[in-house]
Amino acid sequence: MFVFTIDLILYGLAFIIGLLVAPMAGVGVAVIFLGLMLALLRWQRWGFPKFWQRLPPPQTWLIATAVALLAMGYLWLRTPQPSATDISRVVTRLEALDAVPTVQVEGKIETFPLPNRAGRLRFFMSVDRYEQLTEDGAPGALSGRATGQLYITVPAEEGASLHPSQRIAMSGFLYQPRGGGTAFYRAFNFQRYLQREGVFAGLAGRQVRILDEGSPWGLWALRQRIYQAQVDGLGETAGPVVSAMVLGGRAVAIPFDIRDAFRRVGLSHAIAASGFHTSVILGVVMFLARPLKERWRLALGGGCLILFACLSGFAPSAIRAVLMGIAGLLALSGGSDKLKALPLLLAIAVGMLIVNPLWIEDLGFQLSFLATAGLIISANPIAKRFDFLPAVVANLIAIPLAATIWLFPLSLAIFGIFPVYGIIANVSTTFILSVITMGGFISALGAVIWPVLGSGIAWLLYYPTLILLWMAEFFGRLPGAVIAFGALGWTQVFFLYGLILLVWLHPWWKRRWLVAMGVGIGAVLVPFLILQTTTFRVTILDNHRVPIMVIQQPEGTVIINSGDRTSAGQSVGSFLALQGINSIDWAIASDRRSRSQGGWAELHKTTPIRRYTDVPAANSDDEYRDMLADLQIEANPLRLDQELRLGDVEMKLLRADPAVIQFNIRDKKWLLVTEPPRSLGQATWLESARLPNPDVLWWWGQTFDPKLVDLIQPRALILSSQSLDQTTVDDLQEKNIPIYWTGRDGAIRWTPEGQIVGNQETGSEGGF
Repeated sequence: MFVFTIDLILYGLAFIIGLLVAPMAGVGVAVIFLGLMLALLRWQRWGFPKFWQRLPPPQTWLIATAVALLAMGYLWLRTPQPSATDISRVVTRLEALDAVPTVQVEGKIETFPLPNRAGRLRFFMSVDRYEQLTEDGAPGALSGRATGQLYITVPAEEGASLHPSQRIAMSGFLYQPRGGGTAFYRAFNFQRYLQREGVFAGLAGRQVRILDEGSPWGLWALRQRIYQAQVDGLGETAGPVVSAMVLGGRAVAIPFDIRDAFRRVGLSHAIAASGFHTSVILGVVMFLARPLKERWRLALGGGCLILFACLSGFAPSAIRAVLMGIAGLLALSGGSDKLKALPLLLAIAVGMLIVNPLWIEDLGFQLSFLATAGLIISANPIAKRFDFLPAVVANLIAIPLAATIWLFPLSLAIFGIFPVYGIIANVSTTFILSVITMGGFISALGAVIWPVLGSGIAWLLYYPTLILLWMAEFFGRLPGAVIAFGALGWTQVFFLYGLILLVWLHPWWKRRWLVAMGVGIGAVLVPFLILQTTTFRVTILDNHRVPIMVIQQPEGTVIINSGDRTSAGQSVGSFLALQGINSIDWAIASDRRSRSQGGWAELHKTTPIRRYTDVPAANSDDEYRDMLADLQIEANPLRLDQELRLGDVEMKLLRADPAVIQFNIRDKKWLLVTEPPRSLGQATWLESARLPNPDVLWWWGQTFDPKLVDLIQPRALILSSQSLDQTTVDDLQEKNIPIYWTGRDGAIRWTPEGQIVGNQETGSEGGF
């Protein structure tokens, strides 16, 4: 028998709030102030005595404040930090010696290798020994024992035979991961993600040597047995989709084009071990177990959920889904008078966060909690609004609609996009998803017993899975399938959730839910429209392989270069979504190579390109020409000294190969200079180029020659490069001009007020 009081609920909420605000500087003082203020108002009952009387007593607010502060400290204590012997310390030592960070590490593989977007395999590896390597591969000056884990990426052909528990020797480039996002936009923070896993360094592996084959048994082997059986029965396309529903999307190598197609239509939960799958399994089991007594039904349902968690390898997403499912199971079996679903959901969330407070930063945990709360709170009221429809149809509409409402503010703040047909896609695919989920679960059980049996059962799901894939592709190709509103500010997020809570809790707003919906839509649309009609800014993205610039203006968005096909969607595409950019009005390619321009094909899928211009170059390749054919957009090559314009952006090509492009941006002259090949002789080429004097020199290459500054005398210098040697830095600083480079400052932004600003970490700022 569970007893939930208002005090316990308040303490649980305070614990979660404390964890949420812990990373925010200075918020602890605000938490103390708010708690003391609420306690004082409840005690004195100023202004609205009847209202304050309804709130918990002052001591409850004081205890809740203390709980929030303890939660903040608890998160800090549980956040992993590198030990004195952690392998990440080697990076600092190599930098101090000015040595190339090429090393060989020995250790054990901890996770099963899976492909990333670049086609390399990624996994975690615990390290016990390292050795520095010189440029010719010989042992270097540093070697010894080390601790900790590494995030490894390795070519697919090198890692094809790797699996957990193997002991290997891996050589490659050792690095410390960088954070994500800047002062201008939020992005995935890779450094923080690895820190939550207790990892503080990465290794771009080149060669691997197996020292010990390790054990062929383990949960990873069971999961591979299931995966292989389902792939054998369904093929390389449909098999991974079904496996992901049982084993989890992060544990299965789903092709990234399928992941992206499902994400564009709001069906990402379909290819992950999520609450939807546990609800389907639980619903079918409980339906089939109706003749049994209640305790046996409970035991059978709970057992299936635990089995589902085991099959998924106890992945965090699966644990969340199973615990939420058990909460719903207990709530349904106990009845609303005996057990309240929402307090139980809160208790499970608090319990999980006590075990691992770092889950509070996991987006999957946040979305799972909100979606479950939304279903508990809003599904039935929404279904009643559709009481003119059959009950089954009303529930099919209410469930995805309730989840969408509660997820909308947070997902828009993180991703910046809204899948227009998401609710229709979820309603349309609910039945077929249920069939595939239950069939996949049964197939997995069969594969555990006998792989041929698992493959045979999976084969029955072939056409349903193909239909699901077709539906995801169909909705994703409809006009306006995805709208980028830009990342919501946290003030907007809190305001929207405040409206949702008002409609839930306040009778006046409950009767006027249409008014609340209109206010909420306005809170999203008005800032979006203001952004589109008034914004003018230039952003140079944090990309070292290719110089990438995005110019936002009311007359249309201009983008210079896209990057390769693999990374464009993650870097440029994410930036465009978070900025609320829905079309590329002018795409400019500074060369004709697929490795620097192949990303236009990926960007065009979600952000249509209306005008395309490229710079004629001698080193064009076949893949680039194939990419242009896929775009089905006429490419207009630039001619020397030809002037083109869009809004307040004017462009002129001064040299083609290597490219030198002049931009007039709001009456400021920018000059993009790409590094010439070494065969030309950089100093000789610079002296003969006769380049104009710009306000901003934007340079891209590997080795910057300070003579360029003397020749063209810019008022500010921006370099799209990973690093800059200290001698060059000192030389440039003596010239007394602002210097920025992406390797230090991250993304760099210029505004018409003349300010150039780097990211928050360096605080670089200047103007001209």
